[in-house]
Amino acid sequence: MHKTGVLLALAVMIPIAGSSQTQAPSLPLGQGRPDTPGITRTQLRDDGKATVTRVHFKPGAAEPSHTHPNDVLLVPVVAGTVDLTIGDTKLTSVKSGDVQFVPREVTHSVANHSTQDFELIAIALK
Repeated sequence: MHKTGVLLALAVMIPIAGSSQTQAPSLPLGQGRPDTPGITRTQLRDDGKATVTRVHFKPGAAEPSHTHPNDVLLVPVVAGTVDLTIGDTKLTSVKSGDVQFVPREVTHSVANHSTQDFELIAIALK
């Protein structure tokens, strides 16, 4: 009877474990990050406390969903019509200087849907 209970418990648990959502890849903020068409990254600072990167998006450029191992602040340099998704929150426009907080390991993405270039500063807090 004990073996049957254990097998039943395993049979119930396996589908739950297998149904977990696929985690977005964790990407470095600065060097070592794969290239994305239409997106240019310029590293401004990288030390033991922070990595600061200017990210330039051509019209239509979009990052795939991803995470980072550190908390990140996103600061738009120019206003824009973008899809900025952080976890379950989605913004469709941002103003210059608005600060968005992205907690470590939270899935996020940015897509530029305007006809103008869009640029932000990303600050990873180490």
